[in-house]
This record gives sequence, structure tokens and C-alpha cells, in this order.
Amino acid sequence: MPNDEVLITRFQRGESEAFDRLMSLHASKVFALAWGVMHNREDAVDAVQEVFIRLHKALPGMSPTDNLSAWLYRVCLNHCIDRRRRHKNAPSELTDEDWDRLQGPDVDQPEEITLRMDQSRIIRAAVDHLPEKQRIVFVLRHYRLMSISEIADALECSVGAVKAHQSRATANLRLSLKGIIFPLTTEVDRK
Repeated sequence: MPNDEVLITRFQRGESEAFDRLMSLHASKVFALAWGVMHNREDAVDAVQEVFIRLHKALPGMSPTDNLSAWLYRVCLNHCIDRRRRHKNAPSELTDEDWDRLQGPDVDQPEEITLRMDQSRIIRAAVDHLPEKQRIVFVLRHYRLMSISEIADALECSVGAVKAHQSRATANLRLSLKGIIFPLTTEVDRK
């Protein structure tokens, strides 16, 4: 982002308010990612703080042309994954409110909203049971709407690895949701 380049350069020249502007531009995205991985609001807030502390330390040596979004996602993911590994016994399921926020607002009729909420709970449970890498890739792709290459940058892996995790996640979800919510096979799948 050209705006990031300008703000990084300004910060490196001693304008401390440029850091505040970078935070305001990226904090909500980092929080959404942290929440999607941590499944806990307080842990997500802590993760955001940690990410921006690390950014403040890294900015003096960072090239203004670096992809700041990818850097922030990578640091956030690494922090969240490390923290989850340390606290394996902590509950990891998202609340209904968490998933509603990840999915965005609904403006449909109450009946449709209720049906979707029921389906969403079932899908959410299936996503929560995916292996960690598959779950992270699936959430980033389908709930955070990141491109495959953005996810690869954030996870520091190849595009092929992201595609493989996405494919496995989709296959696992198809298997676990088959016939529960709606028929997941199409005419093309049956042929």
C-alpha cells in the first residue's frame, strides 16, 4: 500500500504520529485475524497489542516497500499459534457472537436468519474440528476473504501449500457435513 510506505517513511524520520496512523489502519484486520485463531476476545486483544509492540520495534529497520499487511498477519498468526500451543487446554470454540462478527451483518428476513444461524452453528463446529493449518487457511480464505497469495505470505509458505490446506479443509468439511445441512454434492460432483 502506498499509504503504508509513506507512513513507514514518516515514522523512520521521527514522526511518531505516523505509527498511530498505521495502527488505526491495520488494527481491526489484525484483531479479526487474532480473534479467528484465538477464539477469545481477551486473547485477541493481547495478540493485537503484542503485534503492534513488535511492529514498533521493527519499523526503524523495515523497508518502506515491504508488504506491511503480510508482515502483520504473519506476526499475528505466529503469536496466536504459539500462544494456543502453550494453552492447549483452553477452550477453543467460537461463540455465536464471534462467528456472526466474522461473517458480517445480515439484512434478511428473520426466518432466513434463523435458518442460517442453525446452519452456521453446524458449519462452525465442523470448522473448529479441522486440523489447525486447515482451519487457519479456511478462516482466512472464507471469512477474512484473503487471496491465496496473501495467505501464503502471512503463513510464510508456498501458494501450493495453501491450496493443499484449502483443498483438504474443503474435503474434510464436505465429508463431515454431507447430508447434515444441505446436499453438498452438485450435478457436476455426481458425474
